Amino acid sequence: MKRKPDYFISCDWGTTNFRLRVVSSITLDVAFELTGGLGIRDLNNEFLRAGTGDRYAHFARYLSGQIGRIPDEYQREPVVVSGMASANIGMVDLPYGELPITADAAGFRVEEYVLEGGQPLHIISGVKSSTGMMRGEETQALGLLELMKADREGVLLLPGTHSKHLNYRQGAFTDFGSYMTGELFELLSSKSILSNSLRPEALDVANEGAYLSGLRAGAQDGAASHLFSIRAGDVLRQADPGKSYLQLSGLLIGDELRYLSNTNDEFCYLAGSGPLLLLYKRALQELVGPDRLTVFGAEELQRALLSGQRKIMLRND
Repeated sequence: MKRKPDYFISCDWGTTNFRLRVVSSITLDVAFELTGGLGIRDLNNEFLRAGTGDRYAHFARYLSGQIGRIPDEYQREPVVVSGMASANIGMVDLPYGELPITADAAGFRVEEYVLEGGQPLHIISGVKSSTGMMRGEETQALGLLELMKADREGVLLLPGTHSKHLNYRQGAFTDFGSYMTGELFELLSSKSILSNSLRPEALDVANEGAYLSGLRAGAQDGAASHLFSIRAGDVLRQADPGKSYLQLSGLLIGDELRYLSNTNDEFCYLAGSGPLLLLYKRALQELVGPDRLTVFGAEELQRALLSGQRKIMLRND
């Protein structure tokens, strides 16, 4: 029987970010962390500019170079990669895995390679549904299953540029939907007629009224019919641009979550970090109530990613 490694190298490789962690296979404690490398998009552009060569080899050389920056005693450990490395702009273009996402990771698609330094390399692909796809969130979701209660079925929300809502039934994720809320906010706040009426502002107790006003309107009517009122408020009433910024955020998030306010028994799990976690937490407290909400923060989400990667690595060994 193959010996289980004491450590593994976790690689979280997104479109615009790169992160390596040396992780205990027993405790999931992080012994070393490296951030700041090239995301998939920039490395793909570098590969395309070169015009020749093998895609996998190009990405593998970069990954091996980054592994060379971690302490020597960990450099031979197995590597587990999740995120965009399995996309058509990534290291290898892998087919999507299948739903449901279960605790045994049976539906995951994983390909194994060996890096030039001899390290086993596990590349995790994304998961698809009949109408959507995701890469990266599926590994987080796999780890989060350990924290969720089988008798509290509902939905797991993973906020982001393209937020994911995963249906949770009988201890597994059976389906999911994607919401372009983050991208729509970016476009409307920077590229639309509304941009001159807005100023970035963080949510706090003093200004949450503007956010909640937008949230309630979006949840009741949808966002589209209320968007121009932000421009009108600026022109006609010299509305505070910081509060208008939060109002826009509330409108779009309220629109995304409006279906949840119409269900009486749907339990909500929220996992995230940073300002988005605060915005979605406050929204769900308002729309579904604190009694039907469980929140997982940044530390729990990181541990879930590492737990999911470990589970897939050990499944494949």
